[in-house]
Amino acid sequence: MPTAEKNRIISFLIWLLITIFYCYQCVLRSLPNIIRHDVMSNFNIGASEFGSFSGLYYIGYVFLHIPIGIAISRIGARAILPICIALTAIGLLPLIYPMGWDSALIGRVLTGIGSSAAAVGALQIFRIIYPAKFARMLGLMVSVGLIVAVYVGNLIVPVIVSVGLEATLKVLLYSGLILAILTYYIMPKSTEEKSERNLISDVKSVICNYKLLLTSFFAGLMVGPMEGFADAWGSAFLINIYAIDKVYADFLILSILLGMSAGCVILPYVADKTGYYFGVTITSGIGLIICFYYILSGIASVGILDYVCIVIGVFSAYQVVMLAKISTFVSEERSGLAGAVANMIIMAFGWFFHNSIGLSLDNLWDGTMADGIRQYSNDAFVKSISIIPSAIIVSIIGLSAIAITTIIKARALKKAN
Repeated sequence: MPTAEKNRIISFLIWLLITIFYCYQCVLRSLPNIIRHDVMSNFNIGASEFGSFSGLYYIGYVFLHIPIGIAISRIGARAILPICIALTAIGLLPLIYPMGWDSALIGRVLTGIGSSAAAVGALQIFRIIYPAKFARMLGLMVSVGLIVAVYVGNLIVPVIVSVGLEATLKVLLYSGLILAILTYYIMPKSTEEKSERNLISDVKSVICNYKLLLTSFFAGLMVGPMEGFADAWGSAFLINIYAIDKVYADFLILSILLGMSAGCVILPYVADKTGYYFGVTITSGIGLIICFYYILSGIASVGILDYVCIVIGVFSAYQVVMLAKISTFVSEERSGLAGAVANMIIMAFGWFFHNSIGLSLDNLWDGTMADGIRQYSNDAFVKSISIIPSAIIVSIIGLSAIAITTIIKARALKKAN
């Protein structure tokens, strides 16, 4: 077999394994939104505790980004990825065999820790194996992952009804452990090449890049539609405000994921072709604000909610565009690390949105209970979810300022030359 053809096959195999891992962690990341009632009932908790539980995923996810990135560079993906996949799965154990609320929280952190390797692995490895198509291959991975999350999410609800939550979680646990084993034996050894670069110097260079940090911060303020609404509170909001059943509410949330899967292909393509990465992101932010104020108004017809949720998903794909842009703020050999740091900062806001919405709901709770679970008023939901578009407004202002400053500096440099 010609060397070029063999390299293409190896590259695709690596992409496929990382993509399957990404699909798996997508399902577990959005799982709390599907099992919210069961978790709150089984552990006798309120909205703020549930927000902490779902948000702790991002604590594990964020703080292990750089260590896992270094481990992949030093030890190799073939050794690190299977361990992380196993951790992602093991985090389900406290939900299957309840050992107290603290154990459930620890399990959620473990799932987040393991899941971070999917994004970090993609950011580091795809940049090497697909240098000319990095943004598109990254977007394709996210797109496939979200499509799978939609499909599996649609299956989970009736499966839970049919066989129960415990049996469903066991299937997810065993699937992850099997994937970990397969990844170890199938992942090509070519990914075990060790980096000889000075990683401490690289990390220092990236985390001291203020443009990178500021851009990541403002980009993070836009993750609310996915990491606050779709992952945790969207279903409950739609049930309360639009008086729809849980099955249809979950379907609408899955429509957001489906929309993002399309956006992960469309937005990077537009950004690559036009070069307007900031422009695509800012436009996406404006679209998200319009969509959220529309559904927050309560005037949207039930029939049109599906389309609005799809549009929210499409615009939420701005994350891929921003990660591709931010990775250009440093030298090419540090671009993978830059992407990992940027993703770490952006995803940290997932914890913020999960918790801030939960805390707001509990602060606005009027004392109503039903079947031992706190019931929140429509007004409480509207005010709490309003955190999302408010944060996006701040994001647009910040990203616009960075974009304008960049253009001014580029023009000044051009004149000087």
